[in-house]
Amino acid sequence: MNVEEKIISLISEQLPRSKKQLNELFESDAEILKKRNGFFLFSVDDFSKEDHFRTTDPHQLGKNLAVATLSDIFASGGTPQYFSHSIGLDPEKWDDSYLVELCRGVAEMLVETGAAFIGGDLGTSEEWHYNGIALGHSDKPLMRKKTAPGELIYMTGNCGTGNLEAALQLFNIENNVTTQFELRHKEARLIHEFATTCIDSSDGIVNALRTISLLNDTGFLIDRLNADPIASAFMAKLKLPEELLFLGECGEYELVFTVKPEDEENFLAEAKSRELYFAKIGTIQQEKKLLVSGSKIYDLSDFNIGGRDFSDPQEYISALTKYLKSHEHNSS
Repeated sequence: MNVEEKIISLISEQLPRSKKQLNELFESDAEILKKRNGFFLFSVDDFSKEDHFRTTDPHQLGKNLAVATLSDIFASGGTPQYFSHSIGLDPEKWDDSYLVELCRGVAEMLVETGAAFIGGDLGTSEEWHYNGIALGHSDKPLMRKKTAPGELIYMTGNCGTGNLEAALQLFNIENNVTTQFELRHKEARLIHEFATTCIDSSDGIVNALRTISLLNDTGFLIDRLNADPIASAFMAKLKLPEELLFLGECGEYELVFTVKPEDEENFLAEAKSRELYFAKIGTIQQEKKLLVSGSKIYDLSDFNIGGRDFSDPQEYISALTKYLKSHEHNSS
């Protein structure tokens, strides 16, 4: 359990919970509450400079913030219905035109999903922060539990977009690369029909899979990193291992999910008919090892490095790099 997980557990232990709540702590991306007709989904996320989103393009930032907020509803098998936010800003840095463009970006994503904005709050702050709240509905919620050995691990999109965004910001690299987090509402509908578990990659792919493994008392074998090609090229340029895109916790807000082998053929056929793309990246294993296989094999079974454990992001990157080096084995 890393520092963040310990803090969340400590806070949760002090507060009363509803008997109508379906999920226990860490069991789902959104909070799931039973209602008369189906389930109510609730999610809240806070974003600030520690997430390393670039802020030079307010319209792009607004879209990314909305996608990042809504992804928890999709990962829980739901449809977003309502959206709210609280914005903290320095008026001298974020003027009226900046705020308008930011909100236009948020609005584009809400219109795409059919969710309505129901109000929010505004405050001033020396450093920006954005608190996004999403409310949704599901007739059959998806959780992070109920997978089993032999099930197949799939994901939407590519690995590493969020870590690329962070690298561009941390290393102050000026370029025309746009890192847009994709709205996966169409994919989420199909995932809801076939998946046994689902989680978003808000904290990176390895942390998503590590959570699933811990909750289900299993391991995993990843035989395809499915890295974003632009992100891979930047890792090479920075002389950093590509696997950092998998380990880093600046996530890409894709959906990572498991499918039973006997359902794979129907799942892929339906995906093709809807013109949706999914990447198979590995399998759930009985043995409680967390393995990544490629030109080298990495055993991540004791991986427990969190970004909030470091005051300097460069130290975090260095720790991840050293961890990879000490845990690599030749595939032969």
